[in-house]
Amino acid sequence: MMPFIPLLFVLASLTLLFSRRKHKAIEGAEPRVVVKGHTYSDSVEETELQPLPRKKVENVRNACIIGAGHVGALTAAVLASQNPHVQFCVVDNDAALIAAWNSDRLPVFEPGLDELLVQPRKRKLANLTFSTSVHAGVVAADLIFLCAETSSTITIDEKERLDLSQLEYAIRAIAQVSTGHKIIVQKSTAPCGVVQRMKKILRKSASPSASFDVLSNPDFLVPGTALHDLLYPPRVIIGHIFSEDMSPEALKALKQLYIPWIPEERIITMDAWSSELGKIAANAFLAQQISSLHSLSAICESTNANINHITQTLGLPQRVGFGFGSSHLQTEVLCLVYLARELGLQQVAEYWRAVLRMNDSHNRRIAKRVLSQLSGDLTEQKIAILGFTPKENNSQYSVALGLIRDLTSNGVQVSIHDPFIPADQLENTLRVSNASLETVTVAESVEAACAGCSAVVLHTDWETFGHEKVRWQGIASQMQSPKVFLDPYGVFDQFKMQQWGFKMLQVGVRQAETQ
Repeated sequence: MMPFIPLLFVLASLTLLFSRRKHKAIEGAEPRVVVKGHTYSDSVEETELQPLPRKKVENVRNACIIGAGHVGALTAAVLASQNPHVQFCVVDNDAALIAAWNSDRLPVFEPGLDELLVQPRKRKLANLTFSTSVHAGVVAADLIFLCAETSSTITIDEKERLDLSQLEYAIRAIAQVSTGHKIIVQKSTAPCGVVQRMKKILRKSASPSASFDVLSNPDFLVPGTALHDLLYPPRVIIGHIFSEDMSPEALKALKQLYIPWIPEERIITMDAWSSELGKIAANAFLAQQISSLHSLSAICESTNANINHITQTLGLPQRVGFGFGSSHLQTEVLCLVYLARELGLQQVAEYWRAVLRMNDSHNRRIAKRVLSQLSGDLTEQKIAILGFTPKENNSQYSVALGLIRDLTSNGVQVSIHDPFIPADQLENTLRVSNASLETVTVAESVEAACAGCSAVVLHTDWETFGHEKVRWQGIASQMQSPKVFLDPYGVFDQFKMQQWGFKMLQVGVRQAETQ
């Protein structure tokens, strides 16, 4: 039998970890326990467990959201706004993140979020709090949402791993301090089957005085429209495990949190496996569509076709732009790759891995195309990048990091400006990501970023960079030839920019012989 080191080893290890520390609180960090020999198809040893007497939760009065990231905080904000009789507490062990949520300067940029949460001198939602007291939040809660961040250090080659440490921490906290009956709602990105394993781990590891219902309630949020997605979802999925101890009260309690603003017919219940795989599939399909457009844009750049006309033909609203970074899309696709590998479906795994390879190839091709427009010694050239991260404000996973590496590895100097990220925060992100700081500078304005540059790359299509906000004619006079301007989204007036002296480039559009 082939040796596997699958994603679920981490989850399997929790069983050993919890059984070793049963009913004890953790005083310090424990070393990771890695167990070899399990795969997705492995069954957990079944032992007869006596049913625990429990009082079902029928009406939620206190809800805890573990994880103050994009999904956790926004989900809590919308639920709190629609359920004023329920207290919502968002907990996270990141003190800086919690402090930001408790301030007037929110750590996430999302259209409409400020209006929902903040008003002069006080917060609008009295039933929503943010805290670092994870255990206290768990103890007080009837229902707990798991929204722990799942970061990805997986590559598209053979070194594949998901960092589930935050999810492990959340499960551990719940098992240690819970008493009575609680409903656990899994929202974190995780491999299929995690709900079933969580249920067994909690039953074996928590105090005999505690009992749990574990449900899956995946999010389908797109950064930049997340608040709208939460307020006007086409459907809400609730997954559960069909068993004798399945609690219809738990399903009803979770539904009641959504019913104030979502028609009941849009709230769909199904088995947990389908719910978990459906979440992964939704993002994987989106990533597949983006990569398919990338492949077509490469063909367009070698012919006389225009990718914008292709998307119109296909009835697609989005422009091509850059590829997706190591964000939720890549993490979900990698979950699918990993699952297929562990199930022995190698062709399926290769298919989805190709989606990621095309995405990486697309971003590298953009950098190569810009560099090909420059002449002379590249070490004497400077390129401005406008916008570091899209609206999700997750600079750790910005595509710009890869773009900067591709440019600086060829000797080019880079000047970057982002109006929504403080300069010191941006410099710290670059430092942590091992960017070549000696060849990268952070500028305070568009004008400062572009001065003396030979090329400008529009990384984000914000209005703040548009004709009405920036005097591009004046900026052109401060630049060096050939004054290349990459507009991957096709939002600028090409003719006007050319009149001002720019050499315009678009993704998915062949470069004219002369401009």
